[in-house]
Amino acid sequence: MALPASGTISFSQISVELGEGATSTRSLNDSTTRTLFGIGSGAISMSNGYGKANQFAFSITSAQTNANLRTLAVNAGWDQSTKVIATINSGVVMTSNTVGTPGLTINGAWPSGIELVNDGTIVGRGGNGGAGNSGGGSVGGLALTISVAASIRNNGTIAGGGGGGGGGGKFTLVGGNPKDPTYNYYGGGGGGGGRSSNTNSSGGGGGAPGGAAGGTGTFSSQGGGGAGLSGTARGGNGGGWGSGGAGGARYSNGAPGGGGGGAGPATSGQGNVTWLATGTRLGPLG
Repeated sequence: MALPASGTISFSQISVELGEGATSTRSLNDSTTRTLFGIGSGAISMSNGYGKANQFAFSITSAQTNANLRTLAVNAGWDQSTKVIATINSGVVMTSNTVGTPGLTINGAWPSGIELVNDGTIVGRGGNGGAGNSGGGSVGGLALTISVAASIRNNGTIAGGGGGGGGGGKFTLVGGNPKDPTYNYYGGGGGGGGRSSNTNSSGGGGGAPGGAAGGTGTFSSQGGGGAGLSGTARGGNGGGWGSGGAGGARYSNGAPGGGGGGAGPATSGQGNVTWLATGTRLGPLG
């Protein structure tokens, strides 16, 4: 709540705005009143308090990569004392360029509390696909990590990156000289990259000889697994946001395909969160 924009302001309204009881003792010269009114010294009047609020609100209006919310708040002019209400605007993506870094981090000191309103998308990077000849897919990246008490109103999407698909298995065909493994062994297809943030995940390379590479995972879709020689031992498809990748296929009695990468978590530290709205959350809530 903010103080009235016109008319009468009472001391009880000021005290409530500052998080104190309505009957607490207060004067215009109190340091907390001056801080709220934005008048550090000199003459001060009730009209200086019109519309003032004991919180700092700002909006994130453009895509951010590997962002830290506290850093964004300080850069936006936060005094590092009052409560913060941060809004990610609709259409804005908080993204990561590596599976080892979340799309958004909430940590550090918030003396009067932090509320995040997500009207956009917070997403982790997708895992890379496994290489043909049984390579395993990579785990998808984390979307949001929270290590301090926070309130979150999720009106949008919080999604871990998709896991990469596993590479197709290596296999043999009858014929030729069995003592020459390069003659008898054929390549499985590469796994597809998991659905990703604004940084694409790569598909796994095809196994030699004859395996096709897996498809790239993008913001809009996961990559498909590549085909092995003559369509056999196909690589697994990458997973969608918050989903694991598929394992690679095995051809007959050849080697097993590689395992798909696990789903990227939507959150880490969600025990610190008071959810004011849960919205769409894809992936494990850690």
